[in-house]
Amino acid sequence: MERVLVIGDVIDDIIVVPERQVRANTDTNAQITQTLGGSASNMASWASHEGAEVTFIGCVGASDADRVTKEFESFGVHAQLQTSEKLKTGSLVVLVEGASRSMLTDRGANKELALEELTIDYLSDFSYVLLSGYTLFGRSEAEIKNFVFRVQDAGALLAIDPGSSGYIKDFGVELFKSCVNGVDILLPNEEEFELLSTGSSHITIVTKGSHGVDLYIEGIKTNSFEAEKVNAADPTGAGDAFAGSLIANLSQGVELHSAIANATKTAAKAVTTIGARPQL
Repeated sequence: MERVLVIGDVIDDIIVVPERQVRANTDTNAQITQTLGGSASNMASWASHEGAEVTFIGCVGASDADRVTKEFESFGVHAQLQTSEKLKTGSLVVLVEGASRSMLTDRGANKELALEELTIDYLSDFSYVLLSGYTLFGRSEAEIKNFVFRVQDAGALLAIDPGSSGYIKDFGVELFKSCVNGVDILLPNEEEFELLSTGSSHITIVTKGSHGVDLYIEGIKTNSFEAEKVNAADPTGAGDAFAGSLIANLSQGVELHSAIANATKTAAKAVTTIGARPQL
């Protein structure tokens, strides 16, 4: 088995599932769950759950380091956390309404994650690097391209989940495409794919929720995969579960098409429970 490195955000998630349409200026009953999340954190947990040997790099508020490390350990993930003395651990409120979700985000300490500390020597210990696109926002094009170069020079396969269509627009679509140009695998959802298309990566795998997954190789659509039919309780972590499972399968020598099929099944399993991480 080859080692996997997941890099990105750590977020304290508050997931709100209203019992009915939210009413303005008064109360609406809801199921409210608080968990440790963040797209990259979720991907790391799912990758470990699916059998990969996973190390995670992220940044949290200094007072939360022990708590977060223990949380990762419970999922079998080795966390090497950077800490911030100035900023608190990131937080997020997710409002789930049917198959849609709206997110209110305070990235907090995630903004201080120091990619420059990940040297070629360090990265060479891993065969697969999975990066959350949230980590790229707010950085310069030169910093991002230097990081991509270091990963590739270290000999690792680099997969990037773009993270957020809204943040991509804020960052600049053409700038984002330039920053991720030449990565091995890009993992957008439908909204992100509409912005980015296929030109930036050798392999593009588009997740489309209940409509399944499309595979593009060098810009050409080669396959589509149907989604599993399930009763979804919370769509929050489907894409993270897919990405984590995909990398886990690849790290264990599973061929790409089979890895995508397996990851589709994992994503279907993820949406049947509240929260974005595997059930322990």
